[in-house]
Amino acid sequence: MQQALEQLRQAIQHALALGLARSGGLEPLREALSAIQAYDALAPLAESLQRLLSHTDTRARLNELASLYLAAEQCLAHLHARALPHRASDLATEPKRQVAAPRLSDKQLFRKLFRGEWSLIEVLPTLHARVAAWQPSEPLLLLQLTLAHSGTAYLAIERLRAMGADAVPLLIRLANSKSPMTRLRACELLLDHTGRQVEAALRGALPLAPRALPLFQKLRAHPHLHGIFVKVDAAPLEQQLEGVQTREQLRQLLRHADAQIMLQPPDSPAIEQLLVVVQRMARGETDYWNLLAAVPHERATQLLIEPPVFQQVDLEHLITTLDYRLVPLVIATAVRFWDPELQQLSSLGDAAFLPWVVQAKHASLRRYGEPAQLLRHDG
Repeated sequence: MQQALEQLRQAIQHALALGLARSGGLEPLREALSAIQAYDALAPLAESLQRLLSHTDTRARLNELASLYLAAEQCLAHLHARALPHRASDLATEPKRQVAAPRLSDKQLFRKLFRGEWSLIEVLPTLHARVAAWQPSEPLLLLQLTLAHSGTAYLAIERLRAMGADAVPLLIRLANSKSPMTRLRACELLLDHTGRQVEAALRGALPLAPRALPLFQKLRAHPHLHGIFVKVDAAPLEQQLEGVQTREQLRQLLRHADAQIMLQPPDSPAIEQLLVVVQRMARGETDYWNLLAAVPHERATQLLIEPPVFQQVDLEHLITTLDYRLVPLVIATAVRFWDPELQQLSSLGDAAFLPWVVQAKHASLRRYGEPAQLLRHDG
């Protein structure tokens, strides 16, 4: 099993380095699928990988890849911790043993996950069944907590999308959750719907949602909502770039014009101009990567993502973009997070970071909304 998971991890890294839009980047993933399908305990990972391979949209693939990478990493850590046996090559099936979580309430299940006591691979099978069986007449907490974690959010997203327009009232309620991550994912889903009720809800919820790159990528197709983030009389990004002559001016631009930058499409001349300015300001290769990490746009991510560059600037770029798709890659190489980093990460509010927050007894816990309330009130 460990060998299959290692193969999956390497395949994911290969796909990120080569690019998900290229067929050569997907071939190792197909080979990894065959390897993990040999183990019943890895069925949730196999299903996730099958979904990834069936997607044609690169953004959807990256979303799936992020959850898959985090699950594989946590499963490997779990195997190392418990020294589980390898599958013998001459066995048709893996020896039976408990992998999925025993019967617990929803709250108990999430407490185990948020504290880091159980890994995603232990939680996902049970959580998958419960979210699939969830009905609109039931409390919303299950979906709120599921959306709050980047490794489990896809379960709630699938359930809500399957409901079609009937999900709109639920999404409006979810967009007003206390969890930043839940608000963010609910806003993204609301953008798939139309109507005055939807627009009114978005105008109220968007200013309170994390300013995350995936959200702004979806907002590009909704110019009538751009005014929420960019003033009508704001100078065009190209004009602002012409006035950048120093590194401090560049950093101020990246901070104050972040919404304008994230709303630019990948082929925008303004983004090309911005990348030229970054290169001109850099004092060397390492400095160039550091400056690029502060650019909140997928063009910067594409330039940074190849190892070993990304491992040097991954956390800074995640904090810059609040792109939850990068969370598994950051967690995979993290030993610990310092106090200022935990404070900055709480702006995204991804419950995947809660094990570190809980361990450090960090004050940022209160910013995590419903997951924080759950951890503070046992029982």
